[in-house]
Formats: sequence, C-alpha cells, structure tokens
Amino acid sequence: MNTMRIFLAPLLAAAILAGCTDPVGPQESGIDSPSRWSRLGGTEEDEASRAAPLASNDAVQVEQRWWKSFGDPALDQLIDGALANNKTLQIAAARVEEARANRRGTIANLMPDITATGSSTRGNQGYATLDKTVNINELDLQASWEVDLFGKNQARAAQASAILQSSDASRQAVMVSLLAEVARSYFDLRNSEEQIEITQKNLLTQQRTLDLIKAQQAGALTSNLDIDRGAAQVATTSSQIPALRGAYEVALDHLNILMGQPPGTKQPWLMPSGPLQPLAPEVLVAAPAKVLAARPDIRAAERNFAASIEGADAAAKEIYPTISLTALFGVQQSSPFNATPWGVGAGLVQPLLDFGRIQSQIDAADAQQKQAFLNYQETVLEALEDMENALSLYYHETDRRRDLARRPSAIARPSSLPTGNTRRAISGCSICSWPSAMNSTRNRAWLHPTPSCARTWCISTRRPVAAGISSVVVLTRVAPLFFVMAGLVPLVSG
Repeated sequence: MNTMRIFLAPLLAAAILAGCTDPVGPQESGIDSPSRWSRLGGTEEDEASRAAPLASNDAVQVEQRWWKSFGDPALDQLIDGALANNKTLQIAAARVEEARANRRGTIANLMPDITATGSSTRGNQGYATLDKTVNINELDLQASWEVDLFGKNQARAAQASAILQSSDASRQAVMVSLLAEVARSYFDLRNSEEQIEITQKNLLTQQRTLDLIKAQQAGALTSNLDIDRGAAQVATTSSQIPALRGAYEVALDHLNILMGQPPGTKQPWLMPSGPLQPLAPEVLVAAPAKVLAARPDIRAAERNFAASIEGADAAAKEIYPTISLTALFGVQQSSPFNATPWGVGAGLVQPLLDFGRIQSQIDAADAQQKQAFLNYQETVLEALEDMENALSLYYHETDRRRDLARRPSAIARPSSLPTGNTRRAISGCSICSWPSAMNSTRNRAWLHPTPSCARTWCISTRRPVAAGISSVVVLTRVAPLFFVMAGLVPLVSG
C-alpha cells in the first residue's frame, strides 16, 4: 500500500499541473482602432454626392459565407472543390496537426517518466553467488518526475498551446485567402469569356463597315486612306482575341490548381453561362472592431505574440533549480534466494556558472517577444489599410459605373447627332484615334471598335446599331465585385 502511494502521489500532482497549461488571454495590440471607417465618415456633401452605396452598422456581423450572395452555382461548386482538395490548405491543416502533436509532447513533460526493465542471467559470479552457478531473473519498475515547482515546464506547455491556436488561425487565414482567390480567378475567367464575345462582335461590325467603305470607294466617295485605316483597325481588333483567349485559359488553369487538379482539366460547370446577377445596391459594413476581431490573420498574430510571452517566461525560469523525484520497485528471483528491491530518492540541480548561457536565452526570448508584438501591430495596421482601400475602391467604382450608365444615353440621343446635310469631316475619336468611317451626305457612320474606348458604340444613319447597344449594356450591367473580408477588389468589364 505504501509503495502504491509512492507512485500515485506524483501522478496526482502531475495531473494537477497539466491542467495549468492554458496560455495568456487575448493581448492588446496598442493600436487604437477607429470607431468607424473614415470612408464612411465624410461630410454631408460627400455622402449626398455618392448616393450612399455603403452603410455602416455596428450591429451587423461579418458575413462568413459571402460567396453565396453572388447566387452562382458554378462558383459554389468551385468553392466546395477548393476547400476539399486545395494543397495549400491541406499543408496548413498538417501544420495544425504538427502543432497539436508538439503540444502533447510539452504537456507530457509535466508527467512522470515510468519505465520497466527486465533481465535474466545464468552464471557463476564468485563470492556474490558463493562460487555456484545460479539463475537470476529480475524485473524492475522505475519512475522519475521533474517537479515543476517554479512553472518552467508549465510555461513551455502554455507556449505550445498558444502556437497551436496561432497555427489554427493561420489555417483559417489560408482558407479565407483561398476563397478570395477562387472567386477572383472565376470572375477573371468570366470577364475574359465576355470580352472574347464582345471583341468578336466588334470584329464582325468592323468588317462590315470596312466592306461598306470598299463599296463606297467604287463610287469615288472614299479614299484609300479610309480603307487602310479600316483594315488596320480590323487587324488590331482581331489580334486582341488570341490574348483574351490566353487570359481565359490562364484563369482556367489557375482554378484547376486551386482545386487540386492538373491544369487543363475541363470543368463541366464552367461552360459559358448567362450574365452575372447584379449585387444589392447597398452593402452593410461591420464596425472596425468587429472586422478586426473576425480576421484570422490578426488572431494568428495575436496568438503568436502570446506564445512569445510564454516563451520569455519559460526562459526566465531557467535560473531556478530543477528538482527531480525517483522511485524504484522490483522483483528478483535466483536459485538461492528471492528479493524485492525498492527505493525512493530526490535530486536537485542548480545552475551556478554557465558563462551567460541562460541570460543569452532570456535575451533571445525577449527579442522574439518584441518581434511578435511588432508583427501583431503591423498586421492590425495592414488590416485597417486593406479595409479602407477596399471601401475607397468601391466608392470610386460606384461613381465610375454611374458615369458609364449615363454615357450611352447621351451618345444615342438623336438631337446630338450630325444631320444628313452636314458635310464636315469628323476628325475621329480622341481616345482610340478611330476616324469617321464614312463621309457621305446620304449616310454617316461613326465606330469606336476598340475595347479601350467606348466599348463598341456604333451610330449609323442617326440611330444606334443593335450590336453596339448590347455590348455597352452588357458592360455596364455587370455589378462590381466587392467583399471586404475576402479581399476582392472591384471588378467590372467596363
């Protein structure tokens, strides 16, 4: 009974100490986060001029499944495939498992180390066996335990726990970046797809215009210069299609890589589809404090800082003595006699002269803590910068789209077009340098064929061409893609 108590007492004490391995709680970054976003706190004139596309609400929560707001089944399938098969995300998950295993190892240092040894010998050991040949069988149970009286091992275990929490937050940050990258690549692919279609329509319109110019040349109504310019523009527009197709294939290959599949894999749900659904005209933005609290990269930096605090604490406690307890219980069986050896003991090791080894470890741990704190602050500042930039881009993109929405109606207004009696030559577009395609009193046509200009707007005989109108409507109808936490930037075709 006494022997059992000897072994149970260290186990009970170790179990109590193992429960004291939680790391320090949430740490402040020292950065004063604003009460509201600066882009949402302008003057009344600014707010009125922008028609309030964004609104701040302190009660709103950060949307975690933001991609559902697009209502796109293909995007949903891409997201599911990336979450299940992406290699970068799997690497991050493996790092979490590594950190969890290391934590178990540090907690095990708080427990006793129990070993069993056995041996069997036969021989004549002289006086020890009375000059006789004997059999000796021995089985020993040994236990040793480092009493963590000053909390050094507890600090190491708490540091490992904080590292595990930081690794898990980093995995979540990788997942957020992955979701944003999948969505961005998907909309790049859809954008290239639409640009190819628009450019092909432009090319067809330009070719028809060139044919018309050639027909007028036969009646001496145009010069060879007009034909050369028209042919050059047809060739320029035609040369844009291979580049757009290349961008489409690059986006498709990148999506395959994000989904853990070889490049070139055909995804059945990525077939050409209809236009994207427009987003809600107003976006509710959570308060800065909630946005910062929801960002996993900030949580990872904060937990890394907490781990450095525990590491510095453990390094400082190296100057205290190390106390160890040992115990032995065994059974011996031999020809002349049997025995049950046992014993208990205690040991103490106190560093006296190490020539600055412990102090150098303390200084290194303090430097690591300083680095972790500065990294924590930098992460918070970068998060605030990302959000402010996203809000600014969204505001200005909304203004740009509003201007684009007004432009087609102004161009198509009949009163603004030249009459049939006007014989003055049109010098051309100041953006794409495209001249008037015809100079006839009976019929005039102006064409902006390049995507860098008016996005395919053709006016012939004082009325807009249907193909040109559809191109502009498609471009201005695409809603800007914006989501704060995922890092999406505004993306429209116009």
